[in-house]
Parts: sequence; structure tokens; C-alpha cells
Amino acid sequence: MYELIAKNKRKSIVVFVSMGILMITLGGAIGWVADYGYGNGVYIGILVAIILWAIQALIAYKQGAKVVLAEANAKEIRQQDDPMLYNIIEELSMVSGLPMPKIYLIETSAMNAFAAGTKPENSVVAITRGLRERLNRQEIQGVMAHEMSHIYNRDVLYMTFASVMMCTIVLISEILMRSFFYGGLSRRRSNDKNGGVAQIIIILLIIAFALFAAFLARLFYFSLSRKREYLADTMAVNFTHDPSALANALQKISGDKTDFNPGKMATAMCISKPNLKTRALNMFSTHPPIEKRIAILRAMGEGTSYENYCQAYETIMGKNDLPQNQ
Repeated sequence: MYELIAKNKRKSIVVFVSMGILMITLGGAIGWVADYGYGNGVYIGILVAIILWAIQALIAYKQGAKVVLAEANAKEIRQQDDPMLYNIIEELSMVSGLPMPKIYLIETSAMNAFAAGTKPENSVVAITRGLRERLNRQEIQGVMAHEMSHIYNRDVLYMTFASVMMCTIVLISEILMRSFFYGGLSRRRSNDKNGGVAQIIIILLIIAFALFAAFLARLFYFSLSRKREYLADTMAVNFTHDPSALANALQKISGDKTDFNPGKMATAMCISKPNLKTRALNMFSTHPPIEKRIAILRAMGEGTSYENYCQAYETIMGKNDLPQNQ
């Protein structure tokens, strides 16, 4: 299992590098537009992009969990507020070897949960009122085991930084587009008496790249989230030795149609894709199909190992593209 986690981390690094190349290239494009391609604007644009990302990454590292919780309007609860929930997470903390995370409650009838934090020592778990009240103890344990698995695998750290990088790329793309429409394009036309065909072609190519980069950044980000959900499911089962409890919980969650928008950063961290009011936010899937996850867990039978999960995954999906535990 440790080798599996290491492989997942290596794949995450590849995605981060790819997103970094996108971000730097966009920064250089902004610099080129700013000085019309004649000076050192490309290098300045790259530097500004890196600085912008570094500032956001530092804020995310120091205050990431607080930002996520604030967006979701989550409130901290203590042992005396909910002894059973506290006991469940305390047991999972001992089983997983993780520090006891702080527990937060979100006042909504929607059924969902997520984990946040950049390292185990400052991680938190959040659960909605709807999920807390509509699941039994074993089902809540399965859900919380899934969230503790994300902390164990450092998923929340990777997703936090991936989210920051994605937002930076989208922001740079928007700045680039605005620079064209509010200055760069019109000035180029007025400064080039010969029509500037070559420059106009370059501008159109850069515009296309800016649009594609923002789209690709989102795909990179959500590809990280989808595979991590499968790994968190199997580790949750490893913690609880009860595949049916998590399957039953996901079955109930899948039937919930209550609108719930926990914020951009928390959306990909939720155990199930939230029902968002804004259709544009539903364009990209942050999670694998919940029906498939349920079917895989039910196909495991009494087995709780990663090998059992892989066999069930192959039976349901018709392939096994999960990282192999070698």
C-alpha cells in the first residue's frame, strides 16, 4: 500500500509539472503582449506568473483549511457536542495512526463530507447535518474513514496546491484575454501600418492557447481528484473492514438531490460531487461515477485488501487501470 501511495504521488508530480509549464507559458505570453514582443516582457511575464503562484501557494499552505471551511460555512464541534461522531473519528485516528483532526459541521440538509488541511497535524474533517442525521453509525464510519484516507494519502495537500495552480492559470488566462481586448490588439493594429498580418496571426494563436490552457488546467486538476477517490475508498475499507457500510452510505448519498456549493476548493474534496446550482460549474467531473464506486465495493464481498478492490474494480469496469501495488 505504501508503494501504491508513492506511485500516486509521482503521478501527481507529473501533473503539477505540466500545470507549471502551462502557467509559465501563459505568463510569458502576457509579457510578450505587454511589450509587443520587442523587449524583455516575456521574462518579466514569467517572473510575475511565478510570483503570483508563490503568493497564492503560501496563503493556501498557511490558511488553506480555514479558507475551505469559511467557504463552506462550517462550524467546529467538540466531543460534548456530538460524542458518537467524535468517538468514530477518534477510533479511525487510532487505526490509521493519524493525529485526531478537528471536526466541523456544515448546516445543510445536503449529504456530503470532506477533509482539508496541508498536513496531518492541521487537518480537519467536515460533515453536513444532512449526512450526520440520515446515516447510521457504520455508514458514518465508512464515510469518515474515506475522508481520513485522504488525509493519510496526503490527498488534501496535493489537491490544495493543484487548486491554487489551476486558479492561477485561469486568472492569467483571463488577464491575457483582457489585455488583448482592452489594449493590446487595438494598439497593435494602430502601430502597424502594413496591416500586421503576422502579428494578428500570433495574437489569434495566443488567444486560442489561453482558452485551451484554462480548459486543460481544469482537466489536469480533476484527473487528480477522480483516481484519488478510488484509492480513498479502498483504504477506507482497509480501516473499517466493512465494504458494505461505505457502499450503503454512498447509495444514500447518491439519492440526495439537495443543492450544495461548498466552494471551489472543497468541491473536489467532497466524498461525492456536490449538486451545484450553476450549470457552468458542472462542466467538469471531479469524481468518478458514484454508481461504479458502489458496485465495486459490493463486488468485494468479504475481502478488504487492495487486491480484492482491484479484482472488483476490474469486474465492474472491465479493465484495471488503477496503480498496481507491487
